[in-house]
Amino acid sequence: MKKDTIFQFVCFITNLGLDEFAPKWEHYAKRLKVNKTEPSLLQHVSGTKSRFRYISQHEWPDQDFQFSFMDERRTEHFPEHNVKVVQTGGYIKLHDEKRQPEEDGDVKVIAFISHNETDVEFYKKLPLFHHLNIYQAFYESCSFGYVMEFFVSEKDADDLLLQLKQRPGVETGIYKESLVPHA
Repeated sequence: MKKDTIFQFVCFITNLGLDEFAPKWEHYAKRLKVNKTEPSLLQHVSGTKSRFRYISQHEWPDQDFQFSFMDERRTEHFPEHNVKVVQTGGYIKLHDEKRQPEEDGDVKVIAFISHNETDVEFYKKLPLFHHLNIYQAFYESCSFGYVMEFFVSEKDADDLLLQLKQRPGVETGIYKESLVPHA
């Protein structure tokens, strides 16, 4: 990880399954490869509750950062496909422990933390997770103050999620890396 890397999180609100959503996401993601960095797509784990069905994560050198899912001909929605795009903004990594889940049974609990949060240490002290990545808003216009990736076993994920939801200003969900089906 370079010091000047910006991470962009793009969230999607939709009822589309992965088979329908993936080709639409790939259409945008393939034109956004920077320095051969592939964007990753996280899919919400079924049976749990979250506002965002999919989260796309992109890495950018800070001088090349752009709001990737926007273009002048379209809005922040794909109305013809019933998909709403939520741009959370660009973030820098404050705390870096892990890139991929440790074991096959691990999932990511993603927590979007409000700008009002002043105690980041609280999250580091939570039990149950193996690793934690913390991203801090790089721009004032970011939707959230922090984005946190907790790597946790699937059996402990619900308990961690409950602890996070008790904290004011936290929007969270359980996600797995998506293997994007190719047509």
